[in-house]
Amino acid sequence: MSTLTFALIILAAALGVASVAGIYITNVTAKPGGIPRWVVFLFLATLVVGLAAVLSLA
Repeated sequence: MSTLTFALIILAAALGVASVAGIYITNVTAKPGGIPRWVVFLFLATLVVGLAAVLSLA
């Protein structure tokens, strides 16, 4: 596993934790209205970085 792959995996994990923390901070579960747009974009960034990490393994 290269250094780039390791860095991408760490970044994807950090973004995933930030996504969950964003949902918790905005208290979405206690009120109706949906997940804020910035949390959705953060989750999409997590998916993109995770995909880049998987593709860098090949």
